[in-house]
Amino acid sequence: MAVELYWGSGSPFAWRVMLALEWKKIPYVSNLISFSKGEHKAPAFVAMNPRGKVPVLKDGDVTLYESLAILNYLEKKQPEPALLGRSPAETGAIWRHISECVHYFAPAASSVIVPVFFGGVGEKAEAMKAAATLHNELARLEKILESADWLVGDKPSGADLWWYPETMLVERAGANPAAQPLDLDLGAIAKRYPAIGRWQKRVETQPGYEKTYPPHWKKAA
Repeated sequence: MAVELYWGSGSPFAWRVMLALEWKKIPYVSNLISFSKGEHKAPAFVAMNPRGKVPVLKDGDVTLYESLAILNYLEKKQPEPALLGRSPAETGAIWRHISECVHYFAPAASSVIVPVFFGGVGEKAEAMKAAATLHNELARLEKILESADWLVGDKPSGADLWWYPETMLVERAGANPAAQPLDLDLGAIAKRYPAIGRWQKRVETQPGYEKTYPPHWKKAA
């Protein structure tokens, strides 16, 4: 029985799982959930994930949600290529990058992304200026990627698939007209941080990448 993935267009959490499935070449049935139609709140979906969020992975009798849990599940199911490290040092470095994204970058990113895409830029303008924190983290990534193709080791890993969707979503929010009056300077990350831009391109040349790209972003392009 094939793995089933329930995902939403533009969700960085779902995007990470899709990248992992593609990089590991695990066949899966794609179930795109429409947020606008409220499908993530439908009884059948909530029965799989009572939090009503994507992604959800079904693999036979196993139903799993939360992207970190799914990533670890896939690593056990299909160990190669290894995304969470082969040595203690690699594993530690990958999890450090994931933790830094979760605890330092993602909260500041949400303060920009949520008002831009869901309304409230005017009232939340001061909080959105937490973008200074985002630039600190992007500068840290830039320094690493100036001398390395990938965040850890010589191949794409869980560190890359964790950070990549977050940087793309922040860039998309920064380029949105609603964010322009705030001068966040996030709308062209690849231009301000060229090493990050080259790294993004490397991610985009990985096999299966096109299947993971948010469909509604393609329509808006």
